[in-house]
Amino acid sequence: MPLSTSGRFIVDAHGKRVRLAGVNWYGFHEDLGVAPGLDRTDRRALARLIAGLGFNSVRLPFSLWMTEQTTPVPDQYLAANPDLAGATPMQAFDACVQALTDEGLIVIPNCHILDPGWCCSEDDGNGLWYNHRWPAEKFFAAWQDMATRYQANPLVAAMDIMNEPRQTRVGWRVLTPTWGSRPKTDLVAMYTAVGNLIHQVSPHVLIICEGLSYAADLTNVARHPVQLERPGQVVYSLHDYPWFHPGGQPRQAYLSQMHRNGGYLLTDQIAPIWIGEFGNDTRSLANFGLAPSPPAGAATWWGNFQAWLTDYDVDWCWWALNPTQPKGTIPVANRHRSNWGDPEPWGLLTPDWRNVANPPVLDLLASLIPPRLGVSPSLEAYFTILCLPEQEFFRTGQSA
Repeated sequence: MPLSTSGRFIVDAHGKRVRLAGVNWYGFHEDLGVAPGLDRTDRRALARLIAGLGFNSVRLPFSLWMTEQTTPVPDQYLAANPDLAGATPMQAFDACVQALTDEGLIVIPNCHILDPGWCCSEDDGNGLWYNHRWPAEKFFAAWQDMATRYQANPLVAAMDIMNEPRQTRVGWRVLTPTWGSRPKTDLVAMYTAVGNLIHQVSPHVLIICEGLSYAADLTNVARHPVQLERPGQVVYSLHDYPWFHPGGQPRQAYLSQMHRNGGYLLTDQIAPIWIGEFGNDTRSLANFGLAPSPPAGAATWWGNFQAWLTDYDVDWCWWALNPTQPKGTIPVANRHRSNWGDPEPWGLLTPDWRNVANPPVLDLLASLIPPRLGVSPSLEAYFTILCLPEQEFFRTGQSA
């Protein structure tokens, strides 16, 4: 630490590659403002487990609403962490950040939503960084407060500014996010303003900028890059799920789509990409093409995604660590999504949050942790190094 960027790579203070390979631990953004897991295992034990599984980073989603709550979290949601009795949601968040970074994990706070609740849909009124309940000024102030809060903790090394920008309703208007145009909806202008505010407090934090259309589209970045006052601190983020693609999509069509949507930033050595969310139903190996039964539809997507992630050597964060869900309601639409403790089909852990639920799935992810590429001055070296054996790289995410 600190981290910065060099061409398409994230690097440490010595210029060595750091490949982010992490998990999403979600729930602070939802109805109760607290993440599941704290009711079932000690947060420090959970942090040790995450680090012991080989991950080097954790994305922690929060809501703007959560940051303002002063009522303590009910004790039952913190039952396995009695020392947090009486803590507000933000204090519980702080305690989790500290536990994770104490184990050497990089923590990436993410403003997942403004109102509390499940994300995301086009009728939740949360597709921009403001709505008629939360003015933009509160969003900017919250991020500067986050930077101040964790200024002394160098492992809070990146901040994921906004989750899945998408068309939304603000009052009576339907607004669509833009990239480099229309000031009221321009993500480039917003990321620039927030990034510069964060850097006034914490100048070494990476600023993660998600693409348009539910973080699936970075096509305009080359023409309209996010340019901060402090260079070398911008990382772009895509999300990818099976429903982002046609069913049964051929491999070459998938690879072409991903290149257009953002992969060109890597091959053209423009900037790093971090896949801030991707995931699959972990209950069946058929979803990963590993079961003798006929492969599930998601298996085609997984095979395509795994090939792209491997060939491009992309940084990533699996959705989700959670084996259980929080209480979740879609804001504005007020549709019920989940009860506290409902099973999370895409989770990695057993329901007690203490072990791995499906070891072959973890083995798949573990195989994606070691970086295959190091920082290289030329595209020729970039493509040549694809053939180097994996044992030449550290499993921790740094190139040898």
